[in-house]
Amino acid sequence: MLCKQCVWGNIRRGLMMYFRVRSRINVKMFLTNCQKLMDVKRRIMYYHMEIFKKADVIVTPTTGMTAPIIPPSALKYGETDMRVTGYLMSFILAANLLGLPAITVPVGYDKQGLPIGLQIIGRPWGEASILRLASAVEELCAMKKQPVLFYDVLKSK
Repeated sequence: MLCKQCVWGNIRRGLMMYFRVRSRINVKMFLTNCQKLMDVKRRIMYYHMEIFKKADVIVTPTTGMTAPIIPPSALKYGETDMRVTGYLMSFILAANLLGLPAITVPVGYDKQGLPIGLQIIGRPWGEASILRLASAVEELCAMKKQPVLFYDVLKSK
């Protein structure tokens, strides 16, 4: 009959060996995936820099659709539709992934009265140009509709 300490010692050694091997596998997989992701990022950055050779900014819609209607059942548990989330985030991913300066400007409303945004993406360190363009677009598309509760924090008394 084996003593409890001997059995526990064998189990402990087996578990330690398992976790050691498992962590080495996970690190190798992580580094391999990181390298692949960095290659994809480098390729996307290359194509964006090619665009910036011919243009000062990239202009896209902020989202692929206007804001979806949230069903009351979703409010309780916070459920989400990943397909809709994909549509909402499709245009903002490039600027976030590449670290490019970007700004969103409201430009109007759809048929249901939901806001439509325009995203302006600039060259690396090109914040000044996108801010000037955003200011001009905002003046041209002056929003006439305001929310029920609106506080202008920039307006002095």
